[in-house]
Amino acid sequence: MHCCVAIKDRLKQLVSSYSQPPRYSDEELEEHQCPNCGHVFKGNYCPVCSQSAGDGHITWKWVGKSILDVWGMDTRSLPNTLLQLLWRPGHLISDYIGGHRQVCYKPVNMLFIVALAYVILMQITGHEISIGDIELVGEELKFEGYIKMIFTSYEWLVAHPGWAMMILTMIMILPTLIVFRFAPKHPCLTFPENIFIQIFMSTLMLIVAFTISVSNGITIFLIPLYYYICYRQLFGYNFWGTTWRLVVCFLVWLILMLYVIIVVLVLVVPVSESNNPFLATLFGVVEATIATAMLIAIPLSVAYLISRKTAKRRGQSSL
Repeated sequence: MHCCVAIKDRLKQLVSSYSQPPRYSDEELEEHQCPNCGHVFKGNYCPVCSQSAGDGHITWKWVGKSILDVWGMDTRSLPNTLLQLLWRPGHLISDYIGGHRQVCYKPVNMLFIVALAYVILMQITGHEISIGDIELVGEELKFEGYIKMIFTSYEWLVAHPGWAMMILTMIMILPTLIVFRFAPKHPCLTFPENIFIQIFMSTLMLIVAFTISVSNGITIFLIPLYYYICYRQLFGYNFWGTTWRLVVCFLVWLILMLYVIIVVLVLVVPVSESNNPFLATLFGVVEATIATAMLIAIPLSVAYLISRKTAKRRGQSSL
């Protein structure tokens, strides 16, 4: 009986720590003299020149640490951050934008390291996409110029997965900014904060993209699942509150992607037989922009009004 109670208490502690940022020890700090500027201080870093307290004579340990630091194996370990991103993505992002910057590896650096690893792993496992094959298909089927341009863009996205995933996830900034504006945990997040949210999601989606490639598409459900887990942990809505808001975000994402494709087609393919192709192209882009703005304005406006009304019921009328 005592064993069962102990296990239950341990599980409660684990669940409680799951949503909390790491805590640092407040033990008595050792006094150091900085070897760089000579200042006497307590702590891990000199408050005058910022040099680490452990930097002194160069040893084999220091050499190894310097090599590991390049690959994110220092105190803010890259592997540890990736594990947190997979296990508690929303809580990790919440910690970071809440000011706990030491809880994880630098997000932008992490994205491009993961992108490099993604390219290497795809080549090792034989799942890379052959650009030559795409060009051959285009020639055999005699596709028009705009189709070839789409293939060329696709080739670039495949060759630059880090930038590609960042571009695709950044489209989620606008709907996230509006639909989740009155969230219980993080209301009124700024545009820069939303940029870093999507940088974290870009890294996570690259990992998911690799599993999808290896599993031949079986794990495609991980994309909406991870977005749901992350957004629920980050913003604090319940199941239905998170679900319908995410549906709106994905709908707006799809509309914006279609807008990009339509604009590409308008720019490459003559939109009319007018004597002035420049004006015809300009009108085509303007028409596509107006139509897209109308399509995304309706769901975003409805979601905003519902979220605002819900926030007032929670007593957040000042938002």
